[in-house]
Amino acid sequence: MENSFWILTSQGASYPTLDKDIDTDCLIVGAGLTGLHTAYMLSDIGKKIVVLESDKVGYGSSGRNTGKITSSHGLIYDSISKKYGDEKSRLYYEANEDGLKLIKNIIKKNNIDCNFEELPNYIFTENDDDLNKIKEEYKTCQKLEIPYEYLNNIENFPLSVKGALKLDNQAQFNTKKYMDGLAKVISSKGIEIYENTPVVGLEKKNNEYIVKTKYNNEIKAKMVIIASSNIWHDELGLYFSKEQAYRSYLTVSKLNKPIAKGMFINVEQPSKTVRTYTDKDKNYLVCGGFDHKTGKCDDESNIFNDIVEFAKNNFKIGTLEYRWSTQDYITTDNIPYIGHINKEQENLYIATGFCKWGISTSAVAAIIFKDLITTGNSKYKELFNPSRTGSYLNLKYLKENTIMAYDYIKGKIKKGSTEFDIQKEEGKIIVIDGDKYGAYRDKDGKLYVVDITCTHLGCELKFNSFEKSWDCPCHGSRFNYDGSILNGPALKPLKLLGMGDNDIDPDLV
Repeated sequence: MENSFWILTSQGASYPTLDKDIDTDCLIVGAGLTGLHTAYMLSDIGKKIVVLESDKVGYGSSGRNTGKITSSHGLIYDSISKKYGDEKSRLYYEANEDGLKLIKNIIKKNNIDCNFEELPNYIFTENDDDLNKIKEEYKTCQKLEIPYEYLNNIENFPLSVKGALKLDNQAQFNTKKYMDGLAKVISSKGIEIYENTPVVGLEKKNNEYIVKTKYNNEIKAKMVIIASSNIWHDELGLYFSKEQAYRSYLTVSKLNKPIAKGMFINVEQPSKTVRTYTDKDKNYLVCGGFDHKTGKCDDESNIFNDIVEFAKNNFKIGTLEYRWSTQDYITTDNIPYIGHINKEQENLYIATGFCKWGISTSAVAAIIFKDLITTGNSKYKELFNPSRTGSYLNLKYLKENTIMAYDYIKGKIKKGSTEFDIQKEEGKIIVIDGDKYGAYRDKDGKLYVVDITCTHLGCELKFNSFEKSWDCPCHGSRFNYDGSILNGPALKPLKLLGMGDNDIDPDLV
């Protein structure tokens, strides 16, 4: 898996791997933006706090995004108003502005060097058919007193813009530099951070939670916050059925001719996101988007060709220097799940389904968690409530889960190849003694053959030609070609040929 530009340009401090059993008041699982923001917000409440990370700080989706900090989340406000009313739509704006303000304050107070820059955000369309959508969004935002400006074009932006919305006082930064600085601040406050410590299960005993790690250590905690993007422990909230996993792609090239200062995203498909990045005397174009459901693309490598072609046709750029992909989870109402995992578990919290806008909403999650833990309530509690029925009692929910069922059945009956002539860096589904396996030969010629039944709920995996991974089209779990886990909600790796069948464990309760 290729690392992002942000990860490659910032090497933060290293933190130990947990090698013993420990007790704590609050355990935060995930050291991305949500986990780090939450630890920062809780650092003054007088509790012992521990942060666990399965990889390294900021190496997950938080270190693989665009670096845009904004309350301008596409055409979100008209959608929320129609579904939940104007009050909640305005509240969504206020929450994300609070998140943006928190990030600004953290950077300023702690003097974090992360290439932070305040810029406007633009939503635009090049399509006459989508112009009315932008106008409807603008009309709703005027009513809600959300300070968008409507534009007929964007000056010094080389696309044929038919209409756009501009929101001032937004920001962008290098996310990994920011997380490295924030982790350092948190650590200095006495919060323990452990890296390379994957979690494999959670259970409750005698009013406390016991979290088990891959290395057979246990953490006893009075409260647990799952801040790891996907919900690997479910408590029968069935979150795997309430959100969809999407892959999206980013590239970085030298920018040889300046464009308008700002952050840009279109309305139509394919999705296109554009921003600039300046580091010392070098100017870059960050360009991408082109998202699709996980496990639903025949050739991921071709997507980068499309992005580069788009960038070259519209901007003065040099050669492609960096490319990477990321994974996000989308709820059916495009509002994240933040709060108690269900109505019964008062001390088990989740944050997931950030709908590709996880920077500002990660800070929103931290604000909500602190409010709920210290006062029992939050002004944003109901809007982001994971138990809200409006997020799944709808036709979109039924449609998506019908597609999941189809993918499950389709995977079971799809035939694999009986030809085992596999080239270097090639992966394919093969049949051995009537059973399907995934085979991949690495660049050194070593062959890996794994059981491709997903260990989450048993769907058949699909080979990802760019990441060299096995991806689940049902719920977004991803595995390296050697069977190790790249993305949850799966908690158990794939077994190699000769090790038996995979262990299916959705950890529902």
